Amino acid sequence: MTIAERSRRRVRDALDRLEREYGPVEVVEKTWEHPPEAYRQVRQRFEAGTLGGGGTWITDDAGRVLLVRHEGESAWSDPGGQQEPDESIETAALRETKEETGVEAEITGVRQVHRLEILDDASEKPPIHRLIVIFDGEHVSGEIRPREGEIAEVRWWGERPEDLLYDELAEFPIPAAE
Repeated sequence: MTIAERSRRRVRDALDRLEREYGPVEVVEKTWEHPPEAYRQVRQRFEAGTLGGGGTWITDDAGRVLLVRHEGESAWSDPGGQQEPDESIETAALRETKEETGVEAEITGVRQVHRLEILDDASEKPPIHRLIVIFDGEHVSGEIRPREGEIAEVRWWGERPEDLLYDELAEFPIPAAE
């Protein structure tokens, strides 16, 4: 079985599990072209057993949403990052959120899933299929603080910032603004 077939199957199985546990999920299809070295790293992570990554769309009691701005970026996004081997996508999302923001959260659902097709932009290597799962979450504890060397700023938002890292964030709800 090729890496394209194996990764497609792993993604399908993960989506089936998410729907069993959380109900229907919105899936956004994306294709990312990577240079050869980045493609090789994606393949290594796949072979190590990872599925992709996870993030959280966290609200606090006031209905504000927790967003991060990475070093060298002007755009805001949900906190999150790559899954480690032998780690669930949920655990990855919560771990990355705590590392990036100092905040502990509880997952309450799935906001959106990005099904990725990763291509090597310099060759005809087979695609590798991956997932990024953005979970809904609620603030449990912790004071915000940016992760040194990675996150420039962490902030609770009561309205949507103008500069967003990816288009889908414009559709995610901010209860404090409604």
